Amino acid sequence: MSSRAPLAADPPLRCDPARLAEPGREEGWPPPPHDPRERELALVVAGWEVRLFVGRKFEYFVARGFWHLQLWHPEARVSVLTPSRLTRGLYEAYPIANWKAQAPDYDKLATLLGGLFAAKLPERSAVLRLERALVTEVVRGSGGVLS
Repeated sequence: MSSRAPLAADPPLRCDPARLAEPGREEGWPPPPHDPRERELALVVAGWEVRLFVGRKFEYFVARGFWHLQLWHPEARVSVLTPSRLTRGLYEAYPIANWKAQAPDYDKLATLLGGLFAAKLPERSAVLRLERALVTEVVRGSGGVLS
């Protein structure tokens, strides 16, 4: 059985910021793969940072179909990973009920995050353009595996 929070008709529980930190980890940062400090800032869209791996991590992730981008909202401290083999082809958000939750498409992701955080996702068209330009086209151009 998966430890991931399932999608449900009821809204997920609000995150308890006091529980975000684990012993031995810096206060308040999400665990990998949601820690934004692991990636470089590429651009900012509607208050969300678009973050990507660089260097050897870039090479590793692209070649194996794990390539994705991270949307990170620094004020709300919310992370969203776009679909890849890493997330089994689903969007993944953190923190939802103090852990990760997945959504099969943008609309369900927006519903999942809606009302929980002050940070509203960038518009659907903007997210899909970012995914196409920074994920799909990068993987296709590198000869890597498409997710």
